[in-house]
Amino acid sequence: MMTEKTLIKEEKTPYKVLLYRKNRTLRLLETFFFLLGFIFVFLRFEFRSPAMIAATLLLAVGVIFVVPAVYRVLFKPRYVLYKDKLVIEIGKKKESYYLTEIQREFDLPYFFQIKNKRTPLLVSDEFLSELNVRLEVIKRG
Repeated sequence: MMTEKTLIKEEKTPYKVLLYRKNRTLRLLETFFFLLGFIFVFLRFEFRSPAMIAATLLLAVGVIFVVPAVYRVLFKPRYVLYKDKLVIEIGKKKESYYLTEIQREFDLPYFFQIKNKRTPLLVSDEFLSELNVRLEVIKRG
């Protein structure tokens, strides 16, 4: 039992990471808030006017920087890497995976095959490095 609970790394997803690594929920939230804001901008300003363009650009920048902060507060993403498993907590959902069920994806460094499902991990490069080391140790025996 001692080896199963050996903690290697624990991380609550930093805001900075959410700016450039996104999962489906975060992308949908950004799209929803942008479209909602764009409807307001479209109704408020004359089409293709400089004011509309400026408001649209400000809206886009605002969505890019505000939505990840809201996501972080609402869902509190947390990742815990043990010697033999990975625990992912997002919102009230907590899932645990043995490292033997996880495989690297080679197109983006933060995507992994977990139980044959392509899953983004919203973690720092340091955490990814530790996870990749553990996966290599498991793979090589």
